[in-house]
Amino acid sequence: MRRHFLTALLFFFSCNCLALAPETHLSDDLQEQRAMHLFLEVRCLVCQGQVIENSNTEFSFEMRKLIRQKISDGKSDEEIKSELIKEFGTDILVYSDFGKNNFLLWLLPIIFGISVPAYIFFRKK
Repeated sequence: MRRHFLTALLFFFSCNCLALAPETHLSDDLQEQRAMHLFLEVRCLVCQGQVIENSNTEFSFEMRKLIRQKISDGKSDEEIKSELIKEFGTDILVYSDFGKNNFLLWLLPIIFGISVPAYIFFRKK
């Protein structure tokens, strides 16, 4: 019994070596804030659209590292975004102007929510 416990304990602690290394933040606070803002705009392609700031996948870890490196190299946010789009396609970005471009998409549930009860109400009369 004790042998099984020790084996399980050894297995538990050996899995920690597979964890990702802690991230190194940029030394300049303004650059780190820029990076954090970009993390909210870049989507993880592995975990169903979650932004890379909240994701713990290896892809997100590498993307955060890449963005920090590009900021350190002096690239602007727009340059970084365009490079990411060039490499991964438009799905890599979460567009903040989503509501502006898809006004009808936001309007349809409201129209449906008003028209269906109105149709049911007038149909019963």
